[in-house]
Amino acid sequence: MVCVLQVFVSLSLGFALSPSRKKKLLIVLNYYYPYVSGVSEYARSVAESLANTYDVTVLTGKHLPDLPDVESRDGYTIVRAKPLFFFDKGYISINFLRLFRKLQKEADIVNLHYPMLESGVLASLTKKPILMTYQCDMALVGGVVSRLAVSLVRWSGRRAIERSARIVTLSSDYAAHSDALQSAMEKVVQVYPANRFENAANTPANTAVLPCEVQEGKRIVGFVGRFVKEKGIDVLLEAISRVNDENVVFWLAGDYEGVAGGSVMDELSARLKSLGNQVVLLGRLTDDQLIEFYRAIDVLVLPSVNRFEAFGMVQMEAMTFGSLVVTTNMSGVREVVNRTGFGGLAAPGDSVSLEKAIRSVLEMRETCSREKVTRAVLETFNLQEFSSAYKKLIDELSSATGVLEYRA
Repeated sequence: MVCVLQVFVSLSLGFALSPSRKKKLLIVLNYYYPYVSGVSEYARSVAESLANTYDVTVLTGKHLPDLPDVESRDGYTIVRAKPLFFFDKGYISINFLRLFRKLQKEADIVNLHYPMLESGVLASLTKKPILMTYQCDMALVGGVVSRLAVSLVRWSGRRAIERSARIVTLSSDYAAHSDALQSAMEKVVQVYPANRFENAANTPANTAVLPCEVQEGKRIVGFVGRFVKEKGIDVLLEAISRVNDENVVFWLAGDYEGVAGGSVMDELSARLKSLGNQVVLLGRLTDDQLIEFYRAIDVLVLPSVNRFEAFGMVQMEAMTFGSLVVTTNMSGVREVVNRTGFGGLAAPGDSVSLEKAIRSVLEMRETCSREKVTRAVLETFNLQEFSSAYKKLIDELSSATGVLEYRA
């Protein structure tokens, strides 16, 4: 009787019942893999963790000319728009807007990742429920061009915030100190970043992939990140000169060439040379190399200096392999250290404070086992809670759609 009624309703209303159809999620951001940043890696975690449950498409920019326009990867699709020209850390692309208008028609939920210059325009171009992932504030720093770009992105972001049904932030701590979010706090939901290396914590070590040798008897302090101003690398180099301990070596890993908006490597080269063998420059690492990097270091340092840094996912990645952490005492960035109780905090932009924190945490390393650190971070920051939180939000926002599919 129920089946007959379903068929009657379908024929009468011109709809086909589609209970098994996967809901379609459109993820939108300016830069995506193989570009590596906190924003792109967080969005990548969203796509990969939800690809088995939803029909996922990522719309992004073609930041390298040899990348394919359309690519299938890990169960989801990446669509890349051609930029007209690059502007500061972003770009202008008419193709991006055209592709969005097309793809949003097929989507049940649109997931906009901010900061993005087009976020306000995109939010106005769709009537679909918008799940905004607010990854960080835009710090008003740099020259005239950078400040103009930041002002435009901020203005656009306010429009997107107004149009969004829900807004994900990487921590409540960061959201509470964000001026842009104060008028929309009733829509804000905390979702900690996924710990993409959690399943590799107990895998066998493979030191052969490391780009350098571990020197016996020396403590290793590591840095991972793009060589950009907000990471505070200049502050770190000043702190390294203050540490000046032959038993401590600093490994600096990260992209210093293909960086949107430009690297600060040229400004740092003279200071790097002056530090001699105390610093080892590793460049960008593959995931396999990064895992062994985390296993090798005793302490990870993240000396970020402004609100472009909202969390610092490398902290929980390093802790997964037992490393302790030193970071700056800024909202959001301090979350991993405060929640796990392992590591130290330094005043942002203060090389003396950073030096003291590094020394203190190196002392902590003597009595703190790597296994204890691993357990602490995996209890709070894990992929299961991340994907469950996003699934709950997507199902909530799409609850009124996707049940009946119209048949023309």
